[in-house]
Amino acid sequence: MSVIASEAKAQKSPGIPMPSGPVDLSETSNVVIFIIIPAIILIAFLIFRKRIKKIKEEKREKLKDENEKNSSSKKE
Repeated sequence: MSVIASEAKAQKSPGIPMPSGPVDLSETSNVVIFIIIPAIILIAFLIFRKRIKKIKEEKREKLKDENEKNSSSKKE
C-alpha cells in the first residue's frame, strides 16, 4: 500500500489549482463551463446521431432498390 500512496503523491502537480468544493453557479463563467457548453455538446451529438442514422437508412433503401431492379432485369 505504501507504494501506491507514494505513486499517487508523485502524480499531484503543484502548480495546478485543485477543486475546493461544490461549483458556485452564481458566477457566469461557471454556468457557461458546467451547464451551457455540455448542453450544447449533448444537443449537437443527438442531432448528428439522428442525421447519421437517417443517411444510413437512405443508403440501405437505395441499395435495396438497386438490388431489386437488378434482380428483376435479370429475370426478364
